[in-house]
Amino acid sequence: MSSTVPDADRRQDAQTAFVTLLTHPLLTARANPAEMRLLLPHRARLAEWAARLGYRLVVNAGVIRLHRDPAGSQRTAAPPPLDPPPRRDLVLQLIAAAACESTDETVTIQELSDEARALSVSPASRITPYDPDRRAERQAFLRALDRLAQLGVLVRRTSDEALLRQWETDGTGVGGGYEVDRDALLQLSDPYTVELALRPATGSAEDAETTRTATRTQRMLRTLVEDTALLYADLVRPDAEYARSQRSWLAAQAVEMTGGTVEIRAEGLLLRLPEDRPSSAAAVPAFPVATAPSWFALKALEAAIYRGQAPDDDGRIHLPASKIDRLVIDLYQQHHAALTEALAGSPDRLRSVVEDQLGGLGLIRPESDGSWLVLPTAGRFRDPVATWQPALTEPGDGEGPA
Repeated sequence: MSSTVPDADRRQDAQTAFVTLLTHPLLTARANPAEMRLLLPHRARLAEWAARLGYRLVVNAGVIRLHRDPAGSQRTAAPPPLDPPPRRDLVLQLIAAAACESTDETVTIQELSDEARALSVSPASRITPYDPDRRAERQAFLRALDRLAQLGVLVRRTSDEALLRQWETDGTGVGGGYEVDRDALLQLSDPYTVELALRPATGSAEDAETTRTATRTQRMLRTLVEDTALLYADLVRPDAEYARSQRSWLAAQAVEMTGGTVEIRAEGLLLRLPEDRPSSAAAVPAFPVATAPSWFALKALEAAIYRGQAPDDDGRIHLPASKIDRLVIDLYQQHHAALTEALAGSPDRLRSVVEDQLGGLGLIRPESDGSWLVLPTAGRFRDPVATWQPALTEPGDGEGPA
């Protein structure tokens, strides 16, 4: 019996599944049943699209994993998170994952902690030893376990929060129990991908040029699909010339995989994901939102656009460090009543928060001399209507700019 689902609906479902896969590259049947039901019917098409980007899609034993292998000189594929966890948390997450390999199918927090401690002090380890006698370390370890649980590597067995709080506060008791999903753990980190990412550049300049040319299409599509903006000014000249000559084809490929629309501009290509699909919300950072850091970042960006030099041939605006200091001081003084406790310490504190937000969003690029390069992507926020209420808040408090 033939399927009664129209081709357009199947393609849209596949596109939604692909964007979901980009934002959740490790899915398990136990932790992500809804996403698995969405992806599995389209695994052949998703594997084709993944290969188009030079990625590998593994579907195995209730686990779906998208491995983003490096392509030539492009060591990373996915853009970094806007608010990344502390480096120590990530180190402990990796140690906790390694500890899972040496445990039984069921394990307690205390057992994982003991194994992680042993691993961190081994002669082969080159990290600061994990010290569970310190409460801050135990708290970071629990955050690491939470992230492994979100990925489906760990499945929590106990719901008694008192056990967890006792272990966090006093370092006593078992802390709680988990099951280890071995299939998810196996796919969490692929040695092949890690080796490619850490392999030092070797060979002659001619070899490097050959590799760069061979991976050009993959790198262009990755940047457009993952970053949603492919700017010619960020590319070496041969790549920029290729992107300009193939802009219509690159745009069509991105549209086919994501269901979005691509603006072909003088500065480059801009991908806009469909606003009516839930997968887009996870793929696009929410900005601006009703929080004080977001509101001040938007106001700083507006001021930077109008106070900077005229855009260069690539649509970028340069703003010297002295002008940035001035505009931040002006914001600090003019809108002091709207500053929350986290921002009110000094203009330098306000600048740091604003710079982190705008840089993480890919709207500015802070330079080593303290200046800003305002990127063409900032144009989508030109002439914003931004007002404030006295109750501007920190993230999650629910009130803020109108």
